[in-house]
Amino acid sequence: MRFRRARALMVGLDKGELLVQNFLTRDRFTCSGECLEFLAKLDDWHRPEDIFAHFPGVDGDSLADQVTELVGLNALVVEGTEQAAQDEVYRREWQWGPLAGQFHFMVRNTPFLVGKPARRFMQTRKALRPSPSLYQSNRGKKITPLPRTDVTREPFALMRRRRSERDFDGKPITLATLSDCLFAGNGIVDFIEDDDYGRLPLTMTPSGGARNPFEMYVYASAVEGLKPGFYHYAALTHDLGLVRAGSVDVPEMLGGQKWPEDASAIIFLVAHFSRSMWKYHLPMAYRIVMMEAGFISQNIALAATTCGLSAVPSGALKESVIETYIGNPPIKSAVVFSISIGKPKPKRRAKRKS
Repeated sequence: MRFRRARALMVGLDKGELLVQNFLTRDRFTCSGECLEFLAKLDDWHRPEDIFAHFPGVDGDSLADQVTELVGLNALVVEGTEQAAQDEVYRREWQWGPLAGQFHFMVRNTPFLVGKPARRFMQTRKALRPSPSLYQSNRGKKITPLPRTDVTREPFALMRRRRSERDFDGKPITLATLSDCLFAGNGIVDFIEDDDYGRLPLTMTPSGGARNPFEMYVYASAVEGLKPGFYHYAALTHDLGLVRAGSVDVPEMLGGQKWPEDASAIIFLVAHFSRSMWKYHLPMAYRIVMMEAGFISQNIALAATTCGLSAVPSGALKESVIETYIGNPPIKSAVVFSISIGKPKPKRRAKRKS
């Protein structure tokens, strides 16, 4: 049996104490300076006798108890275990360092407030302080008036019609409509050849370095010609491959939200980090990948609007549940966004008082 310090450890200060956390497993604990020094020496695999040799003046039983406790807290991993295998995948695959890693993995599976608890929370927030202004004026500056944009001409008329209407009617949409939304989001339309980077795909949205980090999966619940289930969209051949048949618990996937239950289809954007990591080693490339999700979802929303549908983006996700359905490994890739599409219910007109 051999031990090693977990690769995904971060150390900080909390109320004057050293706080250690494993951001892959979410374990966190306070630590003494001596404990931190002990962990620092276990960068490589050590047998128990090697550990004891590092600390000749420490009682063997006490040291063994400390090792056992640190293994339980996932500060140390044991060779051959599932935790050690996951830790090795992180070391090998995640190339953007611990700062980006801590943010990415610590916000996974965030518990969300919905319904009455969310409203009570917002009442408390409003009581503490008013909302900041949601726009900024040029008051006090030298102003140059701009020509008015004609919102009756395209593409502005289409953009103006786009609204995130959550009240879906639950009726089926056509396969052609879904096809248009998927193609607009990530369909490959051409290639360019680069001497250094090879053959690069071009889509209808910008992509940092044309690395195309996203794959799209669809949960179809009411699409003509498709049985309910999860499908993968192949951007090059423009087709769907069945990944998992059958209905699933939609609110469980989307942070407990009830409104997506009546959507006809939900598109999930799954980032494959290695595509961007291969070219960009700096942690800020993680931010670029997240931005691309916005470009893709806007294209999907505009295509849906053209087809008379509503497309509602949401970042409230239970990533581990969705990844179980589609079979994607959580360290090499991540579900980062969803777009629910369907026909909006007709809006009720207010009755005039006589």
